[in-house]
Amino acid sequence: MGRRPRIFWIGCALLAGFIAVSTLAPVIAPYDPLRPVGPPLSSPAREHLLGTNDIGQDIFSQVVYGTRSSVLVAMAITALSTMLSWMIGLVSGFVRQLEGLLMGCTDLLLALPDLPLVLLVLTLVGPSRLSVVLVLAFLSWPAFARVVSAVVIVARSSVYVEASRSIGAPSGHVMLRHLLPATLDVLPTKLVLTMRYAVFAESTLAFLGLGAGGTVSWGWMLNVAFRDPLLFSRSMWPWLVLPPAIAIAALILATVWIGTGITGKRTREASSERNARFSVR
Repeated sequence: MGRRPRIFWIGCALLAGFIAVSTLAPVIAPYDPLRPVGPPLSSPAREHLLGTNDIGQDIFSQVVYGTRSSVLVAMAITALSTMLSWMIGLVSGFVRQLEGLLMGCTDLLLALPDLPLVLLVLTLVGPSRLSVVLVLAFLSWPAFARVVSAVVIVARSSVYVEASRSIGAPSGHVMLRHLLPATLDVLPTKLVLTMRYAVFAESTLAFLGLGAGGTVSWGWMLNVAFRDPLLFSRSMWPWLVLPPAIAIAALILATVWIGTGITGKRTREASSERNARFSVR
């Protein structure tokens, strides 16, 4: 077993920091993020570390509370999407009669463009945190379901699965005892990829004004900033735009580093295994 690369642990530490900030947001933030607490467009100072926006709201407090919104929504999307992927992938790979139907639905969803579909659904049902979580989770499960289904199709023809079925083991037991563990290797990659997708998609929707109404998020902060037609003529514009933009980029970068560490370790292990086989020959 090779060691994880340093970039993996940096990504984990960065992600853990975001989770900690989201959990302790009421303790860390000095002000209510939606209440005017100072002069409009004031420069960073001791009272307001990142200054205030055009109506006097504290930018630092908004970034802190935006962490809570973005991280929690991304984690909820990731958890729900993973559950859907696993259930559909397991059933599709194990029950041969349903494989064509479920994979056909999966291919249909993969062929649909995400953004227009999300905009249509949120326009019809109205933007809210729940609707954002549900629609993004629904759109992010198909690719991983295909991976799980492929793994299950290979595993169901293995000796231990055939032996278990030959002695009359129930299908549920076979799936949970033998097939589900075979799919665990792809779980970390699924989690980090979906987390990255969820952060970017949630921020994009909030920037377009389709996020959770009345909730502070990084995308919402950018939406508020860019409503000002004279934004870039103001000396305060970097403090209005850069903090939420950097926060979004840092969280996405953390997931990228974690994913790179996972795939890099697997690549090295596979290469070491091939070299060992060649050396034996």
